[in-house]
Amino acid sequence: MSRLSPPLSLLSNLSAVSASTTTEEEDTVFVTEQFLPRKQDAVFGDQFVFQTAATNKHIHAKLVMLPPFPTDSPPFAKSVAYLCSRSGSIKVELFRTVGAENHFFRLYIFACAAGVKITLPRSFRGIVSINDYEGLRARRQIRCARAFNERMRRGFIRISSCALENDDEIFIHAEGKIELKLRTDADDRVWSRMDRGMRTIFQRRLGSARLLNSVLGTAGSS
Repeated sequence: MSRLSPPLSLLSNLSAVSASTTTEEEDTVFVTEQFLPRKQDAVFGDQFVFQTAATNKHIHAKLVMLPPFPTDSPPFAKSVAYLCSRSGSIKVELFRTVGAENHFFRLYIFACAAGVKITLPRSFRGIVSINDYEGLRARRQIRCARAFNERMRRGFIRISSCALENDDEIFIHAEGKIELKLRTDADDRVWSRMDRGMRTIFQRRLGSARLLNSVLGTAGSS
C-alpha cells in the first residue's frame, strides 16, 4: 500500500481479516474493507490499492463504499481493490451506502483455478470485463441473476473493457463458474444504518488529526 500523510490516511481504507475458528473456515480468508472517497487532487500520482492474495485459500470479501464527508465534493478518485487466489474460489459482496452515488470503484479478481461469485449494489453502473468471455459463455460458465440481466438491458451495465470516469469497473479472470447478481434494497438499508455510526467515528478522528497538524505547524514555525 502507499504511505500516506496523517490527515490523508484517515481517508484511506480500514481493513479487518478475521481469524478462522472452524475446520470449514480454515480454508477461507474473510475480509471486510470500508472505503472513503478521496479527492482526485489529494492522491494525484499516488495510487492507493487494497490487496488480498491467498495461495490456496478461498476468499470471502465484503467491500463497503462510504459517502464523503460533508465538506467534500466530486470528482473523487476511484477506490481500487485487488483479490487473487491461485487455487481457491472468490466471493465478493459490494455495498454502496446512501450518499455514495459518486463514489466509484475498480475491482480486480483473479481466481486462477476456481470460480467467482459477485454480489453488486443495486446502483452498480459501469463495465464488467471477463477474460475469455465468449469461451466461458459458450461453455455456460457465466450465470447472471434476473435483476443483473435487466440492468444490462437498460444499458447501466456493459460487458466491456472501456470504462468512463463515472463508471464502476470490474475485471475478472476465473477458470471456474462466474455468478453475477445485484443486492436488494433491504440489504442496502442495513449498511446505511451501519454507515451513520461509522461516519461519527471518522469525523472525530479527522478532527483530532486536524488539531494535531495545527499544533505541529505552530510548533514548527516558532
